Amino acid sequence: MARAKARPTPQQQPVKQRTANRLLILLTVIALIPFSLPTLIVMFIGLLPALVAALLERGDNRYAWICVGGLNFSGLAPWLFKLWFGHHELSYAIQEITDLSMLLTSFGAAAGGWLLYMGMPPVVTTVLAATSQRRAIVLAAQQRKLVEQWGDEVVVRIDEEISVDL
Repeated sequence: MARAKARPTPQQQPVKQRTANRLLILLTVIALIPFSLPTLIVMFIGLLPALVAALLERGDNRYAWICVGGLNFSGLAPWLFKLWFGHHELSYAIQEITDLSMLLTSFGAAAGGWLLYMGMPPVVTTVLAATSQRRAIVLAAQQRKLVEQWGDEVVVRIDEEISVDL
């Protein structure tokens, strides 16, 4: 079976191609701004916590903006739907961003994203520790059964093999 060619990563693409892609995206966004200005205004104001999380987070594993942004967007979604399927006008967008309930809901959902981001590592650590401890107990019970079946010589041989491998 022939292996499919792997797609080049953005760092492996030629500089001209990356520049052309960025230029195309920029031109598309600029062309769509007049049609989507009310949406852009509401999304910019409503998704400020996600933008801050994306800009402040450093390192290789950047997951805070995903947690914050996902919940932030879900808190903003009802107002976006009202804008899209109701009055997609600039005056209505300004009315929405000055609505305190919209700001509290979207920013509160973003706060929930931060809690999720900060609260999950200890939960995962606890679950992994409990799983590892349970696995060690199961292995010890299996070792006791082997010793009962084969005698104490099994333990000596295992110890010798472990010391040789180290």
